Amino acid sequence: MKRFIVVTFLVAAFGVFNHAQAQFTTSEFAWGLSLGGAQGNNAGGDTWVMQYRGYLQHDVIPSLLIGQVGLGYTDLYAPGVYSAATGMADVRLMFTPFSLPNLNPYLYAGVGISKNLDKSGSDYYGMIPFGVGMQTGISRGVILSINGGYNLSLSDNMDGQTRSSTSLNPLTNSKKDGFYGFSAGLAFTIGGSNFNASKDREFSDAEAQRVKLQADAEAQRVKLQADAEAQRVKLYADAEAQRVKDLADAEARRLADQKSRDTVFVFIKGSTVILRGVNFDFDKATLMKDSEKILWRAYNAMVANGAVEVVITGHTDNIGTKEYNQVLSLERAQTVRNWLVAKGITSNRMRTVGRGENETVASNDTDAGRAENRRIEFFVEK
Repeated sequence: MKRFIVVTFLVAAFGVFNHAQAQFTTSEFAWGLSLGGAQGNNAGGDTWVMQYRGYLQHDVIPSLLIGQVGLGYTDLYAPGVYSAATGMADVRLMFTPFSLPNLNPYLYAGVGISKNLDKSGSDYYGMIPFGVGMQTGISRGVILSINGGYNLSLSDNMDGQTRSSTSLNPLTNSKKDGFYGFSAGLAFTIGGSNFNASKDREFSDAEAQRVKLQADAEAQRVKLQADAEAQRVKLYADAEAQRVKDLADAEARRLADQKSRDTVFVFIKGSTVILRGVNFDFDKATLMKDSEKILWRAYNAMVANGAVEVVITGHTDNIGTKEYNQVLSLERAQTVRNWLVAKGITSNRMRTVGRGENETVASNDTDAGRAENRRIEFFVEK
């Protein structure tokens, strides 16, 4: 029941302070006073009494570990059994497993000594305090601290009574005294501030953020305006460049057509003629429509040189595997042969070969180079 009360108290306090708005960080040094309740764990009739404690604390590892040195007083009491005015000095380490924006929950444990102040010449006996708690800033330089736990005595002398074998300490299952306790108090920082790191800084950060957002918005507006103007100029320049290019391409096509009409293939034994302009659909052996004007020139040359025999060789670029390109190049050469046979050229005057990507005439690293490598050649054998 006692442990349930302590845990319930801490959970409720945690829920309340979880709604606080201040950003809390502990100060390097602070001193504090706290008061609360305690109940002995020594006889069946222990009652709740007041307890008091003063302490100094210091950040050992910021946001992780705090050290405390404290002095406390508790007048433990069980009606008709014992009364012990207990003074206690201890050293505690408070470990913060995680930090929240508004508070530091912690686990604490330590060592100390205690003495029964009612009895002159009574012995000192060791104590082990441990429990849980939290600290949160409530104003500049002021810390609210709440904790609850257990103080275990290392002897059976705290209440002046000797425990029986049927009345052992429930935590240690041995003849050891102790008491439960909870407390709440205020600590005051020594130098610096622990509350929200400074309201002035908050205002200054907010103003700086406002100015930055305004500057960013203006810079974005100017950039968008400049980008729009640059885009307009680019579109105009691109349109003009395209117009000039279209005119040049049209003239080039006119000259190429004129040249193709005027140029005759010359077949000389041992020479190679490249049929530039014989093109195929991508990844296929199907002739494009504009290839026929070049093939007609090849046809006319074959007719004009009736005794000539040629090797029709297909070549590809390096897109695809070598094996695939080897097959594709042969199929394209056979397509040209079949076209000429369909027009009346005797088939025994032509044989076909596929070289794939093995005999390049340009670099395969550019579109233009790959276009040159995709070609049909006539080698004059006879």
